[in-house]
Amino acid sequence: MADVVIRDDRPGRRLDRRVLGTNVPAWLGPETLADPTFRSTTVASGVTTARMPGGSWSNGYDWLACENGDDGCFWTWAARPSDFAAFLRATGLAGVWTVSINASAQSSAAAVAFFNGSVDDDRAIGVDRDGVDWQTVGTWARLRAAHGNPDPVRIETWEVGNEVYGGRPDAGGEQCASFGWEDVWTCDGTEYVRGDERHDGFLDHRRAMVAVDPSIRVGAVGVGDPASWSEWGHEVIESAGEGLDFYIVHQYGFDRSPPGDEAVRRPADMWPALLDSVRSALPETVPIAVTEYNLVSFEAGDTDRSMTRAMNALYVADSIGQFAVGGVELANHWNLANGTTSSGTDYGMIDVRDGSVFPQYHAMSLWGATGAQLLELEVSNAIDDVRIYPTRRADGSLAVILINVGAAPTSLDIGLAGTAPTVNGTLRTLRADDLRADDLIEDDPIAVTAADGQPLTMDLPAWSLSLLEVAPRG
Repeated sequence: MADVVIRDDRPGRRLDRRVLGTNVPAWLGPETLADPTFRSTTVASGVTTARMPGGSWSNGYDWLACENGDDGCFWTWAARPSDFAAFLRATGLAGVWTVSINASAQSSAAAVAFFNGSVDDDRAIGVDRDGVDWQTVGTWARLRAAHGNPDPVRIETWEVGNEVYGGRPDAGGEQCASFGWEDVWTCDGTEYVRGDERHDGFLDHRRAMVAVDPSIRVGAVGVGDPASWSEWGHEVIESAGEGLDFYIVHQYGFDRSPPGDEAVRRPADMWPALLDSVRSALPETVPIAVTEYNLVSFEAGDTDRSMTRAMNALYVADSIGQFAVGGVELANHWNLANGTTSSGTDYGMIDVRDGSVFPQYHAMSLWGATGAQLLELEVSNAIDDVRIYPTRRADGSLAVILINVGAAPTSLDIGLAGTAPTVNGTLRTLRADDLRADDLIEDDPIAVTAADGQPLTMDLPAWSLSLLEVAPRG
């Protein structure tokens, strides 16, 4: 009898391909984003979406000043919106843009016009709270065209602010934590949504942005535990009401370098509990977007460079699987490329120094080969160390992600409920001899066959990622 049976005789349910997302920070600069090798390596990674302009920078990034190279741009050497637009066109990725909560609602609306607007659209955006006239949609579409992107880029997913709950007391007031890091004007969830007499809130931004392009969706900053950060999540959900298009969560596995065996087991423990906590507070129709995740949150704590080691490949691969099973709509790994930090670690999948890739790149690329339908599993013999995520592609073939998080090899019998008498497949495997290794070992692909309705027998190495591909029935 098979240990598990994949119900490929049933329709399955949608696996939102946007869970294969990443972040593309502005500090990569125009040259990196325009580099043909960097672009081709990005495409080969399997990522589908790119969140910009980059984490905490989003609250200080003046999109128009940076586009024009004006004094209001803190980082005149950084990537401009037009550089991001060209990168999206060249790679085919869908974009996610985070506007600054410190900006006016009309500035955010003009950003929508820049990416999505038509050059002949004469609709007025309006005058902001400081008396600045933001002219028309076409004004900013023509700026985009003048800077090398004649056609709309069509960013459909937008966020208002980054980790606003983590504001600094000197900027956001007494309600902020003493260790806050974001330069924002409030740490109060209700104020963030509704604004105050001097600042536009989430709903103001969303209203102005949707007026430019009614097809976009705008998400609000949330937290994994809605009661944490002084009830931040509950305040945001209650105050936003029907204006909440999606709820944003950022979550990292650890705040410092973890032991390898803890790292690879964390996703199965962490994500189901977090998603349940969020869903218990959210209206049923509001999706969850995990727009930042990685193994370690604070780079200064990752003194063992855990994020550049084999353990992170297994962590990322299983996290994506948990997002798929948990019905997450959008997920963005932090990040595509970063650069070496002061502690010697790197958040990225691609090394900007030489274009090589870190182990977690392979986790994303294996998932990139899967299908858009997640199939059911029937488990007869539980194998605690193996994670199984079966998918079906558009052509009817199966692509099954298998992750062995254990320190010992495991044999697994997989039955297929809906296949013909003879099953032919291929098993591709990447493994680690040590979870602290700097890379994964790729074994030669193995042909697997089962006849007369027998299960497929998989021999999974310790600490391994595998992709089982099975041809369509008939």
